[in-house]
Amino acid sequence: MGVRIRPMRAADLAAVSSIEKQITWSKRVGSLRKHLAAMLKAREGVCLVAEVDGAVGGFLVGDVAPWEFGEDRQVAWIKVVGVDPRHQGAGLGKKLGQAFLKEMRARGIRRVKTLVEWYSGDLVAYFQSLGFDRAGAIVLERFA
Repeated sequence: MGVRIRPMRAADLAAVSSIEKQITWSKRVGSLRKHLAAMLKAREGVCLVAEVDGAVGGFLVGDVAPWEFGEDRQVAWIKVVGVDPRHQGAGLGKKLGQAFLKEMRARGIRRVKTLVEWYSGDLVAYFQSLGFDRAGAIVLERFA
C-alpha cells in the first residue's frame, strides 16, 4: 500500500465528503464541502489528504488562530480528521496528524488544540497517540 500525504485539492472534495459521510452518517457533509472549498480557494488553513495508491483514503483539516483564549501567540487547531473505513487501522490518521504537526513546527507554532466529544474514545486514543493530552480549559455551551 503506497501512502502519500499531500495538500488537499478541490478535486478531492467529493472523496473527502464521501469519507465524512461514511464515518459520521452526518447530514453536514454539504456544509463541510462548501467550507473546505472556500478554505482551498482562499488558501486558508492546512488541508491535507492521505493518498492510498492514488486515491484519497483520509483527510485532516486544521487552521491557525492569531490568538486564543488569552494566549499571546498563534494557536493551531485540528478541526476535522477522517479515514475511509477500508483504511482505518493502517496508520493513515497518524501520518496525517504527524504531517500537520510538522507543518506547525515549521511555522514556529508550538501549541495545537482540538475538541473531542467526551464519549469518542477512539478519537481520544488517536489524539493521545499524537501526544495530545487533556487541557485545562472547560468548554461551556448553551442554546441561544
